[in-house]
Amino acid sequence: MAEWTLLLMFIPTFFLISVSPGLCMMLAMSFGASLGIRRTLWVIGGELAGVALIAITALLGYTRILSEQPLLLQGFKYVGAIYLLWMGIASWRGGHGQMSAQQADLKRGELMLRGFTVAISNPKSWLFMMTLLPPFLSPSMSVSLQIVLFVALITVIECVNLLLYAYGGQRANRMLQERGSGGLLGRLSAVMMVGIALFWLFG
Repeated sequence: MAEWTLLLMFIPTFFLISVSPGLCMMLAMSFGASLGIRRTLWVIGGELAGVALIAITALLGYTRILSEQPLLLQGFKYVGAIYLLWMGIASWRGGHGQMSAQQADLKRGELMLRGFTVAISNPKSWLFMMTLLPPFLSPSMSVSLQIVLFVALITVIECVNLLLYAYGGQRANRMLQERGSGGLLGRLSAVMMVGIALFWLFG
């Protein structure tokens, strides 16, 4: 009974971590605004595959390599931050219309690969999975069963939050377009992405 209580405690804990703004959420919001929910599902699918892979790696204990090699973890942090910084600057300089046109040209496979690459290079995912998941594992339960349950929960929670951000981006873009301020969302998204990137780089 205690093991299942521990598992249930994991749900609100991970939800609060997942829903906070980050590289994956900003990407979902950006694509939701430019492409709509339907095409953004391909991006979300790639992101979920990346997050699931990180979770499995953490649950199997392979992330100990990162704790033993801090430079490797720093590498993930800087790659993710620089990529987010590049996206923010490109969005600000090119304007929301140009970014939308570039995103619209991407094929389904490219959308999935973009989402997967962003998730894998997200330092927030590696850091939290590495520190959060192991304490929730119970030695009295099957490891395989726990891996399946945790990965399923993580995928569902992450999917819900990514959809919320994508839907929010879509709705915000429509409202701003109706008011003749379509470029404002692109500017706000750019500022948020640059802010998060700078926090990762210097925080």
